[in-house]
Amino acid sequence: MTNAFEQIIENLRIKHEAFKASNIMHPAEPLQYDCPLCEDREIVLIEQEDGSVSARNCQCKARKIQKRMFKASGLTEEQALMTIDDYNVSLETKKMYQMTKDYLCGQSWREGKGFALVGSVGVGKTMLAQIIASAIMRDFKSVIFIPTTSLMAELLAAQFSNDKSEFEQRIERLINADVVIFDDVGKEKPTEWVQNQYFRIIDGRYNQRKTTGYTSNYEFGKLAERFSEFGDAIISRIIAMTRDYQVSVKAQDYRLR
Repeated sequence: MTNAFEQIIENLRIKHEAFKASNIMHPAEPLQYDCPLCEDREIVLIEQEDGSVSARNCQCKARKIQKRMFKASGLTEEQALMTIDDYNVSLETKKMYQMTKDYLCGQSWREGKGFALVGSVGVGKTMLAQIIASAIMRDFKSVIFIPTTSLMAELLAAQFSNDKSEFEQRIERLINADVVIFDDVGKEKPTEWVQNQYFRIIDGRYNQRKTTGYTSNYEFGKLAERFSEFGDAIISRIIAMTRDYQVSVKAQDYRLR
C-alpha cells in the first residue's frame, strides 16, 4: 500500500515538474516595427537641452497615411499604382485622355471640381477614374472609389442589418468623404429606392461642394430618363458638380480588339 502511495506521489511530482517546465517564461523576442525610428507611433520624441521633451512627426507618417487611404479607397494595389502614362490612348479616346490629363495637371479636386466620363462600353472610363483617384490620394485627400452596383448592394444589406445605425452611417460617410467617385452610374436596376439613395448622397455632396466624379455608359439625357422618378434632380446636380470636366466618347470596346 505504501509503495503504491509513494508511486502516486512520484507520478504527481513528475507531472508537476513537467508542467512547470512547459510554462517557463522565456525572454520575449524583440518587437518588429515597420519604422524602428518611432516604433510605429508616427511621432518622434526629442529631448531638449533644458531637459524638456518635444515631439515631431516621424518621416514615416506621410507614407502610412497614404497607405491607410489606399486601403480604404476601394482600389486594389495594382489600381492604386496606375498613372496617366498607363492608359493606352487611341484616336477615339484622345479627347477623354486629354481632359483627364488637364484635370490631373490642374489638381482641380482642390477647388472642389468633379468630373464626368461618359461613353460606350470598354473605352477606359473606369481606368481613367481610378488613375484620378490614385493621384488625389497622393495629394493626401481621402477617396472612395465604388462601382454603383456594389454600392447599392451594400446599402441594401446595411438597411436590413441588425445594427440599425449602419445604413445611415454609410450614407453619411459617402456624403462627407473628401472625394467620391461613382463608377458605372445607371448600371444598377433603377428602382425608386435606388434613385432615392442616389439623390440623398448626391444632393448632400452638392450642398457641401464636395469633389465628386462619375463614369457612366449613359449620356446625361438617357440617364435622366432611366432615373424616371428623380432623374432631373439627380442629373442637374451631376452636371453642376462636373461642369468644367465633362466628356463623352464613343469608341470600340478595347476588350474586343
